[in-house]
Parts: sequence; structure tokens; C-alpha cells
Amino acid sequence: MTAPPSPPGRGRRSAGDRRAQLVQIGLELLPTTPVQELTIDEVARRAGISRSLLFHYFPSKRDYYAAVTRAAADLLWDHLLPRPGPPAPDAGDDTVDGMLDRYVGWVETFRETHLAFVRGAAGGDPWVAEVYEEIRGRLVEVGLQTLGLPGDARRRQLVLAFFAFTEELVAQWVLEPTMPRSELLALLRDVLDRVLPR
Repeated sequence: MTAPPSPPGRGRRSAGDRRAQLVQIGLELLPTTPVQELTIDEVARRAGISRSLLFHYFPSKRDYYAAVTRAAADLLWDHLLPRPGPPAPDAGDDTVDGMLDRYVGWVETFRETHLAFVRGAAGGDPWVAEVYEEIRGRLVEVGLQTLGLPGDARRRQLVLAFFAFTEELVAQWVLEPTMPRSELLALLRDVLDRVLPR
């Protein structure tokens, strides 16, 4: 998901480098710890700084959590995007299938973080909801472009509903795999094709 772990943070760093280091440490903890449960003391310890110095770079715990949440969302976005290079003749199908496969892989790897992200947005955390809605909006745009469909209001609603369905089904499937992964991906693609026939 990320670059190699950051080295201990003793010594002088620019403010930007230090903030990036602290966010990176948060990202390294996310596979096992939802963002709202990150311990500031543990982050500071890993960075080799005091808790009070961490708050020099992030005015509050919420500011730090928001920075880590946005960084994680950016990584998710980069993970889901089609790989660069010339498209195949049937690139639309290949790209959609690839995005679905990468999304399932992301939730498999970062299940707790994903659930915390979705529940945090639903629970009214403004900083989580803002990032969540931004990512969903970008996914709708990419989905419509990949499928070669116009972005009218009706289709945007349908793609958004498909993403909501996918999000819930994959989250449940990761907890209790009731079908092979290949069947899950085939089911998601079938639902998409039924919701948005071309």
C-alpha cells in the first residue's frame, strides 16, 4: 500500500517532511488500526518525537486523523485507477473488471480501515464524510467514462447506487466469504451490466 516504513525521526526535518513522516506512520498502522483508533502516543513514539511536538505539526488529533484519512483515500484512488498504458481493444470491460478486482483486494487487505471509513462517514464525522463523498464522486466520474456512458443525473444516481451495493456486499463478503472470489467479481459485474445496460 505504501512506501517502506519511515526511519526513526530524530534529527532535523523540515515541517513538510515531518508532517509527511507522521502521516506515513499513520498509514502504516491502518491495516490493523482504524484511523479513529490511532494512538497519538504510538505515532509520536514511532517518529521518535514527543506527543507535544506532534501537535506542533497538527493542531489537534482530529487534524492528524483527517490528514491520514485523506492520504489513505488518495492511496485507494491510486490503487483503483487503471494502470497506465495503451488500452486493449475491449478496454472498457477489462478496465471495469480490473477496478472491481482491485477494490475487492483493497477491502481484503484493509478491512478494518475500510469499515471504519464507511462507518465514520455514515456516523457523521464531517472530516471523514467529506473525503468519503469526494472519493465516491470521483469513482462515479471514472465509472461512467470507463463504461463510455454520458454523465446525466439518472446514470450518475445508478452508478452511485451500484457503488453503495458493492461497498456493502464486499464488506460482508470479506467477513464471511459465502462464495469464491471469482463468483463475487462475476456477480458484481453482472449487477453493473443490469443496472447500466449499454
